[in-house]
Parts: sequence; C-alpha cells; structure tokens
Amino acid sequence: MITEKDIQTRIAEVLTEAGFNVVASEVDEGFQKPAVFVSVFPASAELTTHGVAVEQVTDSVELKYISSVETVEDCVEVTRKFKKLFLYEPLGIQDRRITVQRMEFEVEGAVLYAYFDLSFIQQIDSDEEYEPMEILNLEGGI
Repeated sequence: MITEKDIQTRIAEVLTEAGFNVVASEVDEGFQKPAVFVSVFPASAELTTHGVAVEQVTDSVELKYISSVETVEDCVEVTRKFKKLFLYEPLGIQDRRITVQRMEFEVEGAVLYAYFDLSFIQQIDSDEEYEPMEILNLEGGI
C-alpha cells in the first residue's frame, strides 16, 4: 500500500538525485538557497468495486522552489527540469510506475510553485478475515 509519506520520500529522492537541495517542510528559515520543499496530501479516494477492498487514490503534490538568484528566468529553467523529472518520466514508487498527466506552475516573486496529482489503484488493507472456500457447486440448466 502506497502512502503519502512514501510518495513524498520518493519525490525528495528524485529531486536530490537531480541536484536539488530538498528541505523538510517544517523548516521556515536558516536553509540554504536554492531550495525545494515537497508537500503531499490526499485529494480523493474512491472505492472502485463492491465487495473487494480496492480503492482509487489521488494525491496532490506541491513543489515549492525558492531561487537563490531571484529571477524569473531561473524559475523558468527549474520548470523545465521539473517537467523532465516528473511529467516526461514515470515516477517509480515501491513496485509501481505512476505517470503524471498534468502539471501546473505559478511564480510569485522568486518562488516557483509546481502542482501535480498522482492517481493510482491499490488494495485496501483489511483486518477482516474470511474462511477459505472448500467446495464450489455450480448448477445450471438449459
């Protein structure tokens, strides 16, 4: 089962491998710029079938990039890098490869925000136990 923490950790790994300085979301000051903050939160969950513990999950991701040179050009360049890392390549999390269908960007001053959703289907952990079926009788007639 994939959790929001799993997604956040994997995204931070991808960014770090690409040379970005990833900072914990709890840090407000004293970090080295440029820096990227990663936030992942649940957006929706939906049961996909009746009687089977399967759900479709959508998690929203926010990347906040704080530039050291404080220029729009730097933010535009980082936008290209984010697209290459997350939009053009599937994101490997556990045994899955999840694709991003759409990314949105916003620049406020020298801060770039990138947003995207990750949607996937997974089995729900269930505490309910069932007895194994021993005999199945199928009867039919024409």
